[in-house]
Amino acid sequence: MTHPIALSWRDPLTFFALLVTGIYAVLGLVIWLKPMDFAKRPYLTWAVILPTLFILLFLGPRAWIAGIAVLSIFAFREFARATGLAAKWPYCAVVYALILGLALCSTFMLYGLFMALPVWSIALLLAIPVLMGSYEGAVHYIGLAVIGLIYFGWFLAHLGFLAQAQQGLGYVLYVLFATQFNDVSAFLLGKTHWTKLSPGKTVGGSLAALAVTMAFTYALWPIVFPQFEWWLVGLSGLIVGIGGQVGDLVMSAFKRDIGIKDFGTLLPGHGGILDRIDSLLWVAPLFFHTARFFHGGLGSG
Repeated sequence: MTHPIALSWRDPLTFFALLVTGIYAVLGLVIWLKPMDFAKRPYLTWAVILPTLFILLFLGPRAWIAGIAVLSIFAFREFARATGLAAKWPYCAVVYALILGLALCSTFMLYGLFMALPVWSIALLLAIPVLMGSYEGAVHYIGLAVIGLIYFGWFLAHLGFLAQAQQGLGYVLYVLFATQFNDVSAFLLGKTHWTKLSPGKTVGGSLAALAVTMAFTYALWPIVFPQFEWWLVGLSGLIVGIGGQVGDLVMSAFKRDIGIKDFGTLLPGHGGILDRIDSLLWVAPLFFHTARFFHGGLGSG
């Protein structure tokens, strides 16, 4: 039996993947004909990211969940290094263990345990200063570790359960690419600065990106989530259009506080993993729980 997330060339959802590839090809022509040198490195990086995403989706849920776990590990590693948490191995060990535990929960559809693991992990983090007999900076490091396990571990792991819904492939493709589409639109369409947190984002750009994202979401309605009511499609668009931009600003706030420009250099033209998935961190759990609350079929129990 073919799993809902497995790509089928006779499935209309496959055309969504082809559409993304086509848009990417057109953008490439625009970037090189202009020329737009500032966009070349990010564009070439996507030449690696896009095939990787589609290959993982094609291989099925377990490969996808494993990929999400690896992504979470790299994301938390960047955060831990930037904040100094990496030097405190007991706290990091709890976060890494949680990421692996969440991956197993997603693989075997243990939704109840998936929801409970973050609580147990936070309890363990709170006990570390007592167990280690070291209290200096305890509140600081516990706070950083809690952000790490919730934000970069649990939030992102929702993509594993999302992938196994009845419309799993459509949900995942929508969340991934609508979020990135919204982020790029906000940057390209803006003119007037609206916050000191992210100079590349503007009021005009944000509103225009929201409008474009809403139109994009309704255009995908019959393909991605045909069972959604019209208002739930609109809510999905708002989750991406607003939530994605808030997620980006949250990471900008973190970077401002730490005093860095990017979390890493792994992705040329983008920075680190966190610089690329900042919007996705918000959108994934918000969309998951919205779809689950109104339509079920996500997780178990």
